[in-house]
Amino acid sequence: MKIGLFYGTTSAATQEVASLIQDNMPDCEIEIFDVYEEDLGKMSEFDRIIVGCPTWDIGLLQEDWRSKFGDLDSIDFSGKKIAYFGCGDQSIYSSSFLDALGILEEKISEKGGTTIGHWSTEGYGYDFSKAEKEGQFVGLAIDNDNQPELTEERVVAWCEKISEEFK
Repeated sequence: MKIGLFYGTTSAATQEVASLIQDNMPDCEIEIFDVYEEDLGKMSEFDRIIVGCPTWDIGLLQEDWRSKFGDLDSIDFSGKKIAYFGCGDQSIYSSSFLDALGILEEKISEKGGTTIGHWSTEGYGYDFSKAEKEGQFVGLAIDNDNQPELTEERVVAWCEKISEEFK
């Protein structure tokens, strides 16, 4: 199974999670792309896509995603399955935890993408998130600031989930 993983990162946390995802999906051929260096049009080449983005400041997309956000309008995501993961801080930014995931998922869904890999909100403490829909996150939620000990366990469980959903 061929998957394109597109991530943006500023502090390397999202890049590290991207590598963990690749390591935990050995039956899949995952090509990893840093959106800072890659044209988002490359997403058109994949039917299965993983999108990674941390939330910065108060509910903002990471800078590389923010600078290319408009490029998503020219991509037809019809027939594509998209899984999302993001890093955020549920304590300091409790009112905008993982908002970047919600922003990207909404845009890509509007362009025809099918979201897979929803993740439970159980075990997190926050006030609001644009990434929460119908009681679940639209993708994997990582908080290395407050729950670093849970990161690997969450990635492993999520990878099992999306491996099945990508089939």
